[in-house]
Amino acid sequence: MEKILYTKPSLAPTQQIELLSERGILFSNKEQSEKYLTYHNYYYISGYIYYFEKKDSFRTHQFKKQINFNDIVLLVNFDQTLREQCFNALQTIEIAIRSSIARNLSLLYGPFCLEKKDIFRREDFNYRLIEIIKKSLVDHRNEAFITHFSNKYTNPIPPVWVIIEILTIGNISAIYGYLKTELQKRIAADFNIDHTILESWLKAITELRNTCAHHARLWNKVFVNHPKIRKIDEHFPIQQNMVNRLGSFIPLIIHFLCLIDEKTDWENKVLSILKGCSLIKPSDLGLTQWWK
Repeated sequence: MEKILYTKPSLAPTQQIELLSERGILFSNKEQSEKYLTYHNYYYISGYIYYFEKKDSFRTHQFKKQINFNDIVLLVNFDQTLREQCFNALQTIEIAIRSSIARNLSLLYGPFCLEKKDIFRREDFNYRLIEIIKKSLVDHRNEAFITHFSNKYTNPIPPVWVIIEILTIGNISAIYGYLKTELQKRIAADFNIDHTILESWLKAITELRNTCAHHARLWNKVFVNHPKIRKIDEHFPIQQNMVNRLGSFIPLIIHFLCLIDEKTDWENKVLSILKGCSLIKPSDLGLTQWWK
């Protein structure tokens, strides 16, 4: 496909409404819609509008059926609620994973285990990790616990239980991925899963977490990293050719949360959110049906 020069102009909210009206979208209250578009980037909203359009190799701007701008707002609000529910769950999971890695490694190799090359399958990763840690310490130098350590101790790098709190979830996933197999197995045992499954899940969780944190469209997102499906989860109604959708993440989130807090009600809450939006369908998440 030959590239062309971008020539689309900037449009004020009133002009955006005119454009959408020309394309067939109804507006019950243009004043209210103008305010909404003032505080919501049109390009961001456009991703939700696309869901209602007829699909082709190019964007058609033609709709499958008559829609109202209120439908778009409802879809955006639904996705935001879903993101918040997933993000809350991921925070609980992330805290548990950080704790497991710090505890298991430090009990075997001491407080400064991340500086030891022999815990990793590749020495070059250890060198890269030290640079990542140094940069993280600079980025978090104003954190009270980092300042306290720097002022009190001569060690250039704090112990693992301190460092683990300032690394990104992507860093955490990489650390686990490069650990020697016997160490991976120890950590995975905390979560009653195979160590290879946990490696896959951590990569997937990283992408899901970042999607939620950066308020990106979630419910029908196609993920680059999707979690491995355990045999025990094969009953879950996941479409085999759509394992890169949000539906594949739901069993792993349920697994983690039920293990961490047996009283969790996350599954029922997220299912209620999904069923509560009549605009979407299970296949958007890569599911053949709702699982309950």
